[in-house]
Amino acid sequence: ICQQLRQFWPCVSVYDHAPIYSLRSIILVNGRSLYGTGGGYMLLALQAYLPSLHPLDCEINKEPNNCESAKGWSLTLLYLSLLMFAIGEGCMRACIPLLGGDQFSNDDPKETHLKSTFLSWIKFANSVGALMGLVFLVWIENNLGWALGFMISALIVLVGLFVAASGLPFYRTQKPNGSPLKGILQVLVTSSKKRQVATIDVIELQEIGAADSVDGEGKYDSKSTGTTRVEELTKAITQMLPIFISCLLIYLPFTLLMTLTIQVGSTMDKGIGAIQIPSASLIAIPTAFHMLMQPCYRQILTPLLKRFTGHTHGITPLQSIGAGSVCGVAAACLAALVETRRLTVAEQHGLTSTGAGVPMSVFWLVLQFFLLSIMDAASFSGLIEFIKSESSPEMKLVAPAAQSIVAGIAAWLACAFIQLVNNASRHGDGGRGWLDGADFNRTRLDRFFLLLAALELVALINYAFWARRYAKTQQSSGTGLVGDSSEN
Repeated sequence: ICQQLRQFWPCVSVYDHAPIYSLRSIILVNGRSLYGTGGGYMLLALQAYLPSLHPLDCEINKEPNNCESAKGWSLTLLYLSLLMFAIGEGCMRACIPLLGGDQFSNDDPKETHLKSTFLSWIKFANSVGALMGLVFLVWIENNLGWALGFMISALIVLVGLFVAASGLPFYRTQKPNGSPLKGILQVLVTSSKKRQVATIDVIELQEIGAADSVDGEGKYDSKSTGTTRVEELTKAITQMLPIFISCLLIYLPFTLLMTLTIQVGSTMDKGIGAIQIPSASLIAIPTAFHMLMQPCYRQILTPLLKRFTGHTHGITPLQSIGAGSVCGVAAACLAALVETRRLTVAEQHGLTSTGAGVPMSVFWLVLQFFLLSIMDAASFSGLIEFIKSESSPEMKLVAPAAQSIVAGIAAWLACAFIQLVNNASRHGDGGRGWLDGADFNRTRLDRFFLLLAALELVALINYAFWARRYAKTQQSSGTGLVGDSSEN
């Protein structure tokens, strides 16, 4: 739930304050982080500390039927904590890269290169922070208590706020010029009201253009100029819409594959010699791969591809999304094979009805984690680069938020997809759905992974059709793909 909610919140932050490039915005963004992320951690710490606010402790892996679920105010407080955390992280995810990028000038080639380096370090720092949390904070929560772990997390967020605020005297600031989404929404609303008319009334468009105009250097020369810019912006969004929907279908299997692979790993042998990896730390494996993929992609793979393609980034953003989807198909097929092997081992040891751990190493999952990390780095980053390269300067600001919205919708659809498949599969196999129950030794995840592979393949074919059509449209219009731009 938290993962899905935090994907949507960047759109609120971008709509209200984009471009968020003022001194006030620094305090606003980090204040939201403190009251959102930090406040969410504090509520979780309070709920973990007070026995009256959470159900009785139980071994859910060993006795899932004897565990009591959260109800009433306990459940409400849990959802409120996750919502506050999602708000805080959503604002940080959308705004901090923009704020950091604003410290570099696009007119200076040296600063443009530094901006690209900064954005790479941002991604690397996010992965390092996540990796440290998955190792150290998980150990603290498992051995010293959840309340202490959540409280330490809240204190770390507070320290981060103070560190960011310490740079206030040195940050470059620009006056906000309004939100690019406002003009798009105004045109879309006006168009929907007049959908029976072939063209939109010119006077209304001029009023929209005038409302979108700004004072100072960014002021439009005339109302007609504002109207033209809004029309061009709306046309660009309309042309890119099939790509967004295609990426939505690509992201849906990724969300399920990553989540279920981690869940399956919790039932396997997680030992490395005498060391046992906590189940909650399994996500550190794809996080570590993702952390290593960023510098490898930029320093090794991009120069290598550049020799063959001549493209600044090695391959175009559209090709990057497609390559990520190919890795998704391979990951789903490999997941089905590994799950078939795991179920066979469980059956051989008579574990299909006990729910006990399967004597099979969790490192069987490393290759599919690796493929999913490539998909994450290629498809998710590819969509952001696509928006930046193919849209107006105003829309470049909302690229990370737009990608987060698409990923958030995919996460919600993934929940509905599980329910749909589970209900449909209950008609056979003794009335038991493929994903029924908490015992993974009795589920049919092997079949579900094959279904995800088929879905990802269909999504890839659909994406290839629309991507090729978009490229041909851009070339025929004389604009060409702007993906060769070196600007990040």
